[in-house]
Amino acid sequence: MKLPGGVGDTAQAGMSSHTRERLGHLLDTSTRTGPAFAAALIVLTVAAAWLGTYAAGGTKSVLPQMFYLPIIFAAGRFGWVGAAATAGLSGIVTGPLMPLDVAAGLAQTPEAWVARLVAFLTVGVVVAWLTGESRVSVIDFARDARAARVLLRGLERGDFTVHYQPVVDLSTGRTTGFEALCRWDGEALGAASPSVFIPLAERTGTVGPIGRFVLREALRQGAAWQGDGCDVVMAVNVSAHQLSEPDLFSQVRTTLLDAGLRPASLCIEITETAIVRDRPTALGHVRALHDLGVTIALDDFGSGHASLAYLLDFPIDILKIDVAFVSTVDSDARSAALVSGIVQLARALGAKTIAEGIERPEQLDTLRAMGCDYGQGYLLGRPGPAPSGSALLASDRPAAM
Repeated sequence: MKLPGGVGDTAQAGMSSHTRERLGHLLDTSTRTGPAFAAALIVLTVAAAWLGTYAAGGTKSVLPQMFYLPIIFAAGRFGWVGAAATAGLSGIVTGPLMPLDVAAGLAQTPEAWVARLVAFLTVGVVVAWLTGESRVSVIDFARDARAARVLLRGLERGDFTVHYQPVVDLSTGRTTGFEALCRWDGEALGAASPSVFIPLAERTGTVGPIGRFVLREALRQGAAWQGDGCDVVMAVNVSAHQLSEPDLFSQVRTTLLDAGLRPASLCIEITETAIVRDRPTALGHVRALHDLGVTIALDDFGSGHASLAYLLDFPIDILKIDVAFVSTVDSDARSAALVSGIVQLARALGAKTIAEGIERPEQLDTLRAMGCDYGQGYLLGRPGPAPSGSALLASDRPAAM
């Protein structure tokens, strides 16, 4: 929720990053504490503020802002009711229960402490409102800052690894390549699914360093397999964030040179969403990489936002058929028609097709009959660390067909 007239934007712009992070930490902590503990903590904080003010000489000498802390905490944990109750409690203890000047023993006028009570209630109402929907903007800022540090520390500690899923030629059953998939096993979340940390990395901007790590590891491993006499293509996913980076092409070219891998042995996978996000930059990168000799695959084809017109502008070598279509290709006529249409479209454009998520023999048989070129999925091979890929290549056995 934004305040009317862009007030929320102005307030956030004027708030230092340190203050925003501290406030976000406070609100985040308040939402994760139990109700009984939170209530006790609020009362103790109010009491501590009162004792500090009393010892320092009364509210004439000490500004009442120190009572804002429990009000903010209460708003984050209990919402409107908690904020109003804490504001009322703070107003009372700084009113009738707090002399204007402790040393002189002067009592406050009713007007003075009522005015302060109104001020506290106003703060409570505003904070409760801010902790409704726009509270997310403050908390997420702090959470994202912490998440970014956790992800980057994970990279430094070696918590990230790369697993490799076989890409199989459906006509021969032979493994012709691998897709590099990032895995994270860190202290914060344990073994986390990419569906958890990749969106987090996208949001925090750390997907760039993670993506560069995956590219380095994948190309190094691809070069090692080629050194063993295995002519495989390594597929690496490039996120929308990476595709918008101005130096992506130079990153890929330098990493290829460092690894000693031919550009033709690399397949860059992009999504429809990524090319729509920043079309001019994406188009420049994709064309440059394609001219270098890198294979370009359009991932999750049919599930994104791009139109068929993008196939005319972008040099696409492979269409990866989304698992949503493959999952029912053997049991649903509409899915079968769509997949068959994608295969025929790719063939007309001079491109190849890869079906994702093949898990049943019936799916495999249907896709082979349609003329789909390649496949991935648990039926053909699960993702695994590099040694499992090496064992698969050494065995030289066709995948389950």
